[in-house]
Amino acid sequence: MSMTWIVVANARHARIFAHRGPNKALELVKETELNEDEFSVAESSGRASPKRKQPGRHTAQGFAHRLALDLCSGRSRGSFQRAILVAPPAFMGLLNAELDGPTASLVSGRLDKDYTRSEATALSSHLGDCLCV
Repeated sequence: MSMTWIVVANARHARIFAHRGPNKALELVKETELNEDEFSVAESSGRASPKRKQPGRHTAQGFAHRLALDLCSGRSRGSFQRAILVAPPAFMGLLNAELDGPTASLVSGRLDKDYTRSEATALSSHLGDCLCV
């Protein structure tokens, strides 16, 4: 049975799930978050605090690069035979640009949505036909 990795990500958070086949639950392989220290700003009090906003393009690109390296490493180890990417359109573009050729060739589906807050069971239903291919 071939292993599929489902990468659910946005510019701040990513989860990689393994799917082993029909009627099998998604298994969390890895969860990664962007370091909040990268978003600290000076307040009027002079203290630094996390700022809740979207990361800048450079920071998001760095996070996409880090995620692409995780995928490349998993491919090299033979941890998966195909991948499905789920991300909002802007981050999907950054992630696609960071994937190396051999890893990109294993991507069998893409879904331009932000499902980073979805539970694994809900994610399975959102993916529907992508999992059955």
